[in-house]
Amino acid sequence: MQTTDETTPPHSLSDWKVLFPYWKSEEKWWAWSLLGGAIGLSVLYVQSAVWFGAWYHRFFDAFFAGQVAHCLGMLPLYLLVTVGSVAVHVTQTYLTQILSMRWRLWNTRVYLRQYLSEEAYYRLEHGPNRADNPDQRIADDLSQMTVQTLKLGLDAIDAVTTLFSFAVVLWNIGGVLSFDWHGHHFHIPGYLFLGAVITTLTASGILERFGSPLIGANYRQQHFDADLRAGLMDIRRNSEQIAFYGGEEAEHLRLSGYLAHIATNWRSVVRYTWRVNFIGEIYTGIATVPLWLMLAPKAMAHALTFGLYSQINSAYTQVRISLEWFIFNYADLATLRSVLQRLGEFERTVSQQSETGIERFVSEIPSVQIRDLTLCLPDTTPIARIGNLTLESGERWLVRGASGSGKSTFLRALAGLWRHGSGAVSFNMRQAMFLPQRSYVPSGTLRQTLSYPATPDRYETLSCQRVLEAVNLAGYSHRLDEIANWRDVLSPGEQQRLAVARALLFRPAILFLDEATSALDEGNERRLYEALLSALPSTTFISVAHRDALCRFHDHEIVLGDGNAVFSALEK
Repeated sequence: MQTTDETTPPHSLSDWKVLFPYWKSEEKWWAWSLLGGAIGLSVLYVQSAVWFGAWYHRFFDAFFAGQVAHCLGMLPLYLLVTVGSVAVHVTQTYLTQILSMRWRLWNTRVYLRQYLSEEAYYRLEHGPNRADNPDQRIADDLSQMTVQTLKLGLDAIDAVTTLFSFAVVLWNIGGVLSFDWHGHHFHIPGYLFLGAVITTLTASGILERFGSPLIGANYRQQHFDADLRAGLMDIRRNSEQIAFYGGEEAEHLRLSGYLAHIATNWRSVVRYTWRVNFIGEIYTGIATVPLWLMLAPKAMAHALTFGLYSQINSAYTQVRISLEWFIFNYADLATLRSVLQRLGEFERTVSQQSETGIERFVSEIPSVQIRDLTLCLPDTTPIARIGNLTLESGERWLVRGASGSGKSTFLRALAGLWRHGSGAVSFNMRQAMFLPQRSYVPSGTLRQTLSYPATPDRYETLSCQRVLEAVNLAGYSHRLDEIANWRDVLSPGEQQRLAVARALLFRPAILFLDEATSALDEGNERRLYEALLSALPSTTFISVAHRDALCRFHDHEIVLGDGNAVFSALEK
């Protein structure tokens, strides 16, 4: 397991680039229109707050002067503006939510395309540069990014609008501070505004100094939370195997390790959050003290009425709150920065080019062309040298050799999943199909599972029933439209038979079988190969297997071992 220090990448300005593509996409007009509407309503809402500040000044001066009738006459307009202000605020929230969802959906579609293109999903799990828990980054981090960015961004725009609107008010009504010091006479215009700026920026600098480690702690927390979820998903997927092994204690120990990382890092999160909250709460508690000190000269000169104080206090508070945007949102900013780090890391990893040691070319000819192919480990240690080989249409080749000799690696190289080595491979990949030892069985209807990777409407019901009967799965023919977790319903042998049924439906020109019948008894294995050879007489077969019984279904043999591969014809 990784330590907490090892899971924090260096922060990069490029991480912020993940925010921009949507605003230049085909949805940019919708995006900018919704954003413009939200910003316009935000400005309108701030202006209503400015109006309320001036209204309070007039109302309380009249109220404390005993002009009750005049005050009552002011209330209808106050109520009308209040209703309008509320309508503006809730409409802005509505537009923001629509924009957030559209942004998230667009980003998720883009990330899914990247994740499922050029075997990126495979490289993220098996390549030299990995990104942990891509599912969390696509499902959770993108959601957090859109919600937090819009919330913080619109709050920032609101803060700037508030700052400029009330700065003018505070500058004008605050007047000039005049005093003598060491024989010099000083005039400081707008001193109330300047005082609010200085005190808030000082507090923000202190907060950044002591709270910045929270960013790394949040990044690590997301990583370790995702590890625990992935471990729990492993138990769900492999519950039967764990039960057979009696591996409850081992799994408990493994999950406890993940939990220990969460607990250890959580202490860091709590400690740094405590710092941020402590500084923020202290500042909030004493924030009005500078105002009182700055208003003391006006109070001593009897130039401060209650209405004026109410308007000054309202304007000062609004200016201070707008400047405190960084302080109030520091924890959310730290979370957003850690989310952007994870998404930026994901994009950099996905965009990295695949290893190009073994080249693959798409060919329209029916044969498989292998030229000077050598398979290596990632550290360049040779595994097997295949050399030059042409597999003609309709030929059937059996790949054999001791465990670890590179048989499955050879098929992965043909599929483009293994790039370590040298040489070139060329065949019609659009007409090829690979059947691995462990077949992929997605959830859904049996028809969907059988048709995979094609859509379920591609094959007629009668065709599906025929191939199920051909692979000795006729008992499932009436369940084609039944929804179930078929991975749990079907035994390993039945899953392999289902994979062969897919090949019978797809009818590939080239079929690669990587121990695709290893879980079957000899009778069922023989039945499957006979069905394949009968239904696909022109298909080129390349089978990886250990059993001698399969020799009868193949014409040629490739034996991998020390040194070069050996090619030979098989006697019937």
